[in-house]
Amino acid sequence: MEHYTIDLTSQHPNSQPLFDNFQTFRASYKLIDDQPIHAFFIVPSQLPPGPRPLLVRFHGGGWVEGEAEASMRPFLLELALKHSAVILTPDYRLRPEHDFPDSFDDIKSFWQWIEDGSAQRLLSTSLPGIIVDADSLMVAGESTGGCLAVQTALLSLTKLPIKVLFLQYPTLDIGEHIRIENPSELMLKCAVWADRTPYSEVEAVLNRLKKGKICTRAPFGTRMHLLQALVQAGKFCDFSGDRELLDPIRALEHAGPLPPILLYHSKEDEALPWQHTDAWASRLKTLQPDVPLYLTYQTGSHVFDVNDTMATPWLKEPL
Repeated sequence: MEHYTIDLTSQHPNSQPLFDNFQTFRASYKLIDDQPIHAFFIVPSQLPPGPRPLLVRFHGGGWVEGEAEASMRPFLLELALKHSAVILTPDYRLRPEHDFPDSFDDIKSFWQWIEDGSAQRLLSTSLPGIIVDADSLMVAGESTGGCLAVQTALLSLTKLPIKVLFLQYPTLDIGEHIRIENPSELMLKCAVWADRTPYSEVEAVLNRLKKGKICTRAPFGTRMHLLQALVQAGKFCDFSGDRELLDPIRALEHAGPLPPILLYHSKEDEALPWQHTDAWASRLKTLQPDVPLYLTYQTGSHVFDVNDTMATPWLKEPL
């Protein structure tokens, strides 16, 4: 466990000044061949006495890029300050250096690290008197992170009682999103597939990879071409057999009771069709009609909420 300095250039304008109100720590929650996978505690500098709620956030990036502490949404930081909550956000293994299921294996390890109290003990050692109440838990995530958040509940990756799922334009029907009948059809699905990227781009990355080296971090905006190449080559993920439930639209069919859900998506999303969210939400209402669901559709690009605050009109009511 060590103090960590947030790179403010990785944050959006409304988030940058908010970090003056937080302390950040980095800890390893898992080792693979003696290489750490880290999680980051983002802790309000001023906390009242008593156990503090836990806000877990999973980052997006299409499974090919992203850094746990980067691109924190202003409203999540404000929400943590309002409720004196501790934010905890993990890295996880990325494609194409690793297989698709590896990210889920890492997230399961991350939850076990919290469940056995290791995460809480590390924080209380660095900040004596800080008690994290893991039973007062919100799980959030954007895009790919939204998939990991909802799969935490759908696949029971944790035994902790989730109070609410906060899903930001999540990937909810991966199989349909990457299904290929012919290349032209794939490009019509969403604008992000419009540019053709040869699979040789992926091969070049794998050829440069040192044997045994893991990849858990890549700056946002640097590797999306690798996702294009993987999908266009039909090599992103195989959902056959026991991998079927890695897709949230399939996992929903077998899920136990779910917590309340806040779910939103842009109807102008160029990366993930909003119709996938709509279909998933409709199926949820059929299978678990008693689950409180706050569903709203907005406008703008895929990550339209990057600079939004709690004062943003459409966010004020649910938050």
